[in-house]
This record gives sequence, structure tokens and C-alpha cells, in this order.
Amino acid sequence: MNKSSWIKTIIILFLILSTLSACSVFKPAFKADIIKPVTAAPEISLTDQNGNPFQLSGTQGSIVLLFFGFTNCVEECPLTLAHIKTALESLGNNAKDVRVVFVSTDPVRDTPMALQDFLGKFDPSYIGIPGTLAELTKVWNDYGIVVLDGGETHSSFTYVIDRSGNLRLKIEAESDPKAMASDLKILLAEK
Repeated sequence: MNKSSWIKTIIILFLILSTLSACSVFKPAFKADIIKPVTAAPEISLTDQNGNPFQLSGTQGSIVLLFFGFTNCVEECPLTLAHIKTALESLGNNAKDVRVVFVSTDPVRDTPMALQDFLGKFDPSYIGIPGTLAELTKVWNDYGIVVLDGGETHSSFTYVIDRSGNLRLKIEAESDPKAMASDLKILLAEK
């Protein structure tokens, strides 16, 4: 093999390897914490703030943002919901494929009307889940949520559930809406 042929072979191999590695490296990365192993989200079967039966399994086909909080919260809960709202607005028409579910950590004060008023400040399509202490305690336990001080102290992250009903991500309360939107775009692109 002459020098010219050898150089052409090296260049062709380099181009092939570059193309292959570009294809495998281009997979977007999540910004939020990835839940491993991927597991099915525990069922939630209660009544929403409008008196309608709610089953988490009924949301399959949509991405679900599942947040635990209380309506009298003045800092973290409103901030998280505002970040969710901003992230969803940046998705444009794709936001229709994302559902927001807010599970109460304060069964005494979070009446259906209180949830309607609170969530309506962000988006009336958000689903609020009130319940008795026994009903909500089961849900909290199923998701590993710690609730103290009558609901005012609670775990402060948002679970992201994929279209198949699997827990995929945990988004911390202080997460940037742009990062949240980026993660949602990745999940929305999955079939």
C-alpha cells in the first residue's frame, strides 16, 4: 500500500469513527436526579379538588409532575409551582402532554376549595389531591415523603413520572425552570 492510499484509509476510518461517536454521544442528559432502578409509580386513587375520582394510572400517556405540599405554604410550595408553570409555558403546545398533580401534606386545612383557590393561582388544570390523614399517609408512605408539623414540614422535591407510569426523575425544589423544561422535552420525545 502506498503512502497516499494509507492516508486515505486513515481519513476514511477517522470519518467513520467520528460519525459513529457523534451519534452515540448526542443523547441528551437529564439535569434532575435520575431514579434507578426505574419502577412503576405507586397508584394514587383518591378524589381531586373538584370532587372527581382520580387515579394516577389514568394519566398514562402523559408526563406527570407529582408534588407534595400544602396550600398555606408561603415559600417553597408556591415557588415550586411557579417554576413548574414557567417550565410548562416554555414547552408551548407540548405542555398539553404534561399533568401536574399536587398531593396535600395538610389534610386538616387543605380542603377541596382551598386547593382550587391555591392551584388556580398557577393553573386551574393542576390536579389537587386532598384526603383524610389516613388516605394521605398511605400516599406519603408509598412515595417516601416525610411529613411533620401538621404538614408544614415535608419532603420538597417533584417526582417526574413518564408516559408509561414509571418514576423517572426527582426534581429538587430550587431547580431552574429551564433545566426542568429540558428534562421534560427529553421525556416528551420518548415514545
